[in-house]
Amino acid sequence: MDYHQLNHYIPPVAEGVSEAWRRALGRLGDYTALVLRALNLRPIAVALHAQTERHLLVRITTPVEYLILRIAPEDDLAAHVFFVRTLSGQNIPSARIIQRDLSRTMVPFAYTLESFVPGMPASALPSEHLLRGAGRQAGRALRRMHRLSAPGCGRPTPAGRWRQLRWGQALRQIGAHLAPAPVDALVFGEAERATAAALLDDPRLEIAQPVVLHGAFGPDAIRCTAGDHVHLEALVEPGRWVGGDGLYDLACGLCPLYPQPWREGLLEGYCAAGPLSPAEQERLPLMRALSCYWLACYAYTRAEPYEAAREEALRAFGAVGLRAPA
Repeated sequence: MDYHQLNHYIPPVAEGVSEAWRRALGRLGDYTALVLRALNLRPIAVALHAQTERHLLVRITTPVEYLILRIAPEDDLAAHVFFVRTLSGQNIPSARIIQRDLSRTMVPFAYTLESFVPGMPASALPSEHLLRGAGRQAGRALRRMHRLSAPGCGRPTPAGRWRQLRWGQALRQIGAHLAPAPVDALVFGEAERATAAALLDDPRLEIAQPVVLHGAFGPDAIRCTAGDHVHLEALVEPGRWVGGDGLYDLACGLCPLYPQPWREGLLEGYCAAGPLSPAEQERLPLMRALSCYWLACYAYTRAEPYEAAREEALRAFGAVGLRAPA
């Protein structure tokens, strides 16, 4: 088996590519061969399956199945492993982790070997009724996941321990990641930025018990197969923060950056097992205001349409009675 086809040379002058990513891409085939030999795997084919914001996914073809080798040049994979193992242990649709090594001893990155999840992201579905059906199934799976308690807010360490963060502190970390300065100033005015900052201090956002989060939820966060009907295969690609208020996931999924059929199906599926509690009904508009504010900034940094999220954030600030300080 020749693994050298996986090596991708990245010149040192390439902007926006860290040394860790350059090394991982430049020696991807060499590292893949090292990992697979250590696991005593003898594939018949290997190929670069995908590159996400944080990970490289190598598809491993064996005589009996497909596998995914997930390589994290900079991420420690602790949140990913916690999320996938928790969901698979509760029979919520997810991938299955076969092997993992977060120690960075054999290779200079954390990695997992996972089952291959077939299908496409919901965002690629060709019709509105399939997208609505995918949203409905995703909402039901999300509500089941949000019944699972998390050990804390935020994310675990590679050793599996959780820092004692309050949900408000985790929200500030999320905001700093999705809408860092000066990006927020390019999308929102000073008054809106002050309003968002004030909302983070709102006591209504505090929660008593954190639950398992996806942390980056939207149509791309699920894989599904489709014919005449759609079938949810798995929740995939969790974010950096996997413990906190489940309404954050719902609020992100309801962002107007996503098609209306998806949003209608998601809310219908999420509430199928019962309506939101009065406390949840009070918190959801607050979470929607923050999530739309942050996602508008995040979409702007990726040169994607952001105006719908920006307008929804402004509307949500007014709907919950928030105004910037005079």
